[in-house]
Amino acid sequence: MNNLQTLLRRWKHRIFIFLIVLGPGLITAVADNDAGGVATYTVAAATFGMASQFLIIPTTILLAITQDVGARIAVVTRKGLGDLIREQFGIKVSVFVFLIYFIVNQGVVLQNISGLKASYQLFDLPSSIMLIITCLLLILLVINFSYTRIQRVFLILIFFYFSYVLAAKLTHPNWSMVIKDTLIPHGKLGVNYWFTLIAVLGTTITAWGQFFVNSYVNDKKLSIDQLKYERAEIYLGALVTNFFSLMIAVAVSNTIFKNHILVTSGQEAALALKPLAGNLASALFASGLFGASLLGLTIVPLATAYVFSELFGYEGSLDTNFKKGRLFYFFFSMQIIIALIIALFPKVSLFAITLYVDYLNGATLPILFYFLIRFAEDKEIMGRYVLKGFSRIFLRVSAVVVTLAVAISLLGKIFRIG
Repeated sequence: MNNLQTLLRRWKHRIFIFLIVLGPGLITAVADNDAGGVATYTVAAATFGMASQFLIIPTTILLAITQDVGARIAVVTRKGLGDLIREQFGIKVSVFVFLIYFIVNQGVVLQNISGLKASYQLFDLPSSIMLIITCLLLILLVINFSYTRIQRVFLILIFFYFSYVLAAKLTHPNWSMVIKDTLIPHGKLGVNYWFTLIAVLGTTITAWGQFFVNSYVNDKKLSIDQLKYERAEIYLGALVTNFFSLMIAVAVSNTIFKNHILVTSGQEAALALKPLAGNLASALFASGLFGASLLGLTIVPLATAYVFSELFGYEGSLDTNFKKGRLFYFFFSMQIIIALIIALFPKVSLFAITLYVDYLNGATLPILFYFLIRFAEDKEIMGRYVLKGFSRIFLRVSAVVVTLAVAISLLGKIFRIG
């Protein structure tokens, strides 16, 4: 009896600590499935069916490892990746990294505001007015809310993703065939297929996501003793986010792909689901798109603001007041306002660029891998927490494989092979 009570107390303590650290890993991983991610998974599944999820297992492992490395660097050094890049490589490299990062992130923000616009249109709401109100509220929320209150908002938005699980269920999938078609892809799988897989990889494992989890962990002020609990939370986040992406692919593959319907966005997918799986499945898909867009529209500009502050040595934190962190809040607000202005043009649909933006995200991963490996393996920086074992090998091999895949698929696109 005493042993049982001791065991229960121990687990109660562990769960309590886990809930304290809960946030960075789960929020960052799920936010990778933003509106652009939903569109990419949708277009990929509509084109290639469940074969679009062929890399889901290695992608889940790689997402967990890269975010684990980012969190470990943050906890051990008390610095962001941007801080370390500036200190180790100087201002020129910092400017180069930020320019690439800003351009890619702006593309992702455009995807998210386009997704939000589409979700309002699907629910027959005045999209222009709703976009303006939403963007202003987001900016005011981030400027005025503390880290803790903003995190609660993020966690609530994650619940919208469960609508994809219900939407997938309403399509009545054959789960044994889902598993078979995912693990053993078939059909014409040329260069376009591998280009699409890199886009799927690029929307799941993003440069902004790796910078964000690192900065967000710093904002949470976790200690070394809490690192193992943060690792558990990060691995949970990787499993959850790819489970949601799998459900999106199931819903689309079992309806749109089987009926050979061409779609180029999450909005078109929601509309196409109506005659194939019913109004409820369509509404659920639209609800998921709304939650994904809102989460991405908040987190991606925050990631840009974090990186700017770190790369150039300015104050940047969700607990910093507006006067001290005005540049941090300026870069956050600026990306949203730029996207809003573009989205207000009535005929603008930014989902058309979605695969290319996410391919660019995937193409920047080798640069990110270089910095992660460089810092995580440096004993002077990491001490006894230096990266080693399976994580070190898997990260290095993945860096080589992704770099080769990016180069080959890009050449294939240029020369129109496959």
